[in-house]
Amino acid sequence: MADFKVGYFVGSLAKGSINRKLAQALVRPAPPELQMQEIRFGDLPIYSYDYDADWFGGRHGQTHWKPYGTTPPNA
Repeated sequence: MADFKVGYFVGSLAKGSINRKLAQALVRPAPPELQMQEIRFGDLPIYSYDYDADWFGGRHGQTHWKPYGTTPPNA
């Protein structure tokens, strides 16, 4: 049988959350053909429509990405 990579989300960033413990318990009995991996929310880029105008060369005439937590140019 072919191996499959399966990603799963945990609804919390806290290391000791009950959701993470439950997810880990549910992953243990998975068959070895499934490569289970948590997709951490903290590792994903955060979308904000505040940045869309700059991304598409809006009023500033340049395209660039702004990291999460920075002030949008039109704020």
